[in-house]
Amino acid sequence: MLLALLAVLAATGVGIAWRRGDGTTKRGSGERIRPAEVALEDDAFGPRGTLLFFTADHDVRSVAVRDALEQAAAAHPGVRIAAVDLGRRGDLAGRYAVTTLPSVFVLDGDGRLRFRMKGAPRLADVLAALESVAPPP
Repeated sequence: MLLALLAVLAATGVGIAWRRGDGTTKRGSGERIRPAEVALEDDAFGPRGTLLFFTADHDVRSVAVRDALEQAAAAHPGVRIAAVDLGRRGDLAGRYAVTTLPSVFVLDGDGRLRFRMKGAPRLADVLAALESVAPPP
């Protein structure tokens, strides 16, 4: 009985820690990512910035996140959304340390990784990141 209780408490603690990290934004490494490196067409990235969206068909939160990304991109001319389906290209998850779906990388106009957003980011956070990468004209 005591072991079962400890197991439930441990699982609850892991779940709380995981959810606390959901939607967090961290500074990016500045590494340059090219479209071909994430299995996309050469013109997939925007001239002023890109929201690199890591998703999979089975991820139920991706629809809402895509809607938020579309709103953010619409407010910043020259910014595009580039989606990577990790269900088809799971090898890229390890290459880019994507541990949670959805995840969003905010790239500048040169394709440099400026911000990493783990899980479902808030629209306000996406807008703030884009503001520093590609301020509207």
